[in-house]
Amino acid sequence: MKKPLIASAVSALALVAAGCGGSDESTSASPSASPTDEWADGFCTAITTWTDSIQSVTERFTDLSSFSQEGLEEAANDVKGATDDLVDDLQGLGAPDTESGQAVKDSIDELTSTFESEVATIEDTAQGVSGLTAIPGAVTSITASITAMSTAFSSTFQTLEDADVEGELQTALDDSPACAGISS
Repeated sequence: MKKPLIASAVSALALVAAGCGGSDESTSASPSASPTDEWADGFCTAITTWTDSIQSVTERFTDLSSFSQEGLEEAANDVKGATDDLVDDLQGLGAPDTESGQAVKDSIDELTSTFESEVATIEDTAQGVSGLTAIPGAVTSITASITAMSTAFSSTFQTLEDADVEGELQTALDDSPACAGISS
């Protein structure tokens, strides 16, 4: 049955996010931190907050009885709220103060556009469910959107890594207290 599919897809997206920038603690940069260090802290904090929210949504779908029209709409609204916050936070960071800063910003702008588009699809799909028989099709559509978000996330991090030829951003991410515990 397709019911666990959305939980697996959301879990996969959350794991991609956690692997690329997140920890369980939020710590601000020290007063003597460079602008790049502050950017890395803000980036990791935004990703961590979003990942925690996505994982919270995922946990609701471990119980198959929660698959309902109302449950899908609620989950879609929660994903939308978390993603809107992530987009605002990432766009608020601007470009990191590195040689590749503009390329990083462009890549993150592209990521946020993809996320906004996919969240709109998720929300429309959840709102379009008119009964229990429509849930499997909605789950398939939502899973496709989550997969697209996961792919965009992975692609963005590859682009960031490729653009960071001087290693400035990677160093800031590695040294950031907010990024502690990140696995590459």
